[in-house]
Amino acid sequence: MKRQLQASKQTKIKAPRPLKSVESNFAKILKQMIDQIHTRFVNQAIDGLNKNTVDKFQDGQIGNFGVIFLKIANKVKRKLLRQYSDDRIDNLVETMTTQVDSRNQDLLYKLIEDEIGIPAKELISSEGLTPNINALILETQQWVKKLRDDTIGYFTNTILRGMAEGKTLPEIQKNLNVETKKRKNNANMVSRTQVNTFNSLSTKIRAQNLGITKAIWVTSRDERVRESHKARDGKEFDLDKGLYSSIDGKTLLPSLEINCRCGYILIIPEESV
Repeated sequence: MKRQLQASKQTKIKAPRPLKSVESNFAKILKQMIDQIHTRFVNQAIDGLNKNTVDKFQDGQIGNFGVIFLKIANKVKRKLLRQYSDDRIDNLVETMTTQVDSRNQDLLYKLIEDEIGIPAKELISSEGLTPNINALILETQQWVKKLRDDTIGYFTNTILRGMAEGKTLPEIQKNLNVETKKRKNNANMVSRTQVNTFNSLSTKIRAQNLGITKAIWVTSRDERVRESHKARDGKEFDLDKGLYSSIDGKTLLPSLEINCRCGYILIIPEESV
């Protein structure tokens, strides 16, 4: 139920941040998925081409090698989609987002209770934001499925390209090893970005549901902060719009850009006379 929070004087509340342990555990799961995709392609797809007798993929040696490989790769893909099914990914993401959401809800409403006296239990019981939070969960699930599908597709296409170019099996495997490291780094980025995005948007939704419309951008204030975000540090913005900077030409909310570690301070307005 939407309400209009007001305080005896303008009050500022720091938006909750997610636990690093949740981000780390989520990243670990995503990297394990990448490792499994790599292992299955090497052990079942490449080894399935009988590398003891094939040094290079040449049409005269094994016939239509592309078709042969693709049949094997499709079997591998089916196994991977069973191992990391949509349902399994949905459950993994739901577990992570539930942890982030529960912490966000508890901390935000406890801060409001401490500052203006409205019981946190009352705010929680009257929230009514389940559909909004569920939409954020669904979005996160889609990002993880995209990571899975993109990785499977890339490995399949990379092996086919190597075969077409006449590369040796060791050369193709080396390329896959390099790509696996990149994909695991990308898994870290996906984890960090999705955890922080989910948390930031959960805060925004809850704040707007309480009639809070303004916030102040806060960076981590270290050497890793990008210049366009430094320019936003300490500036007030509308929650429904975000904050513009001429440096990057974007209007953003904290934590929504890739690898953004910024947060924000919510402003509870003063009671009108």
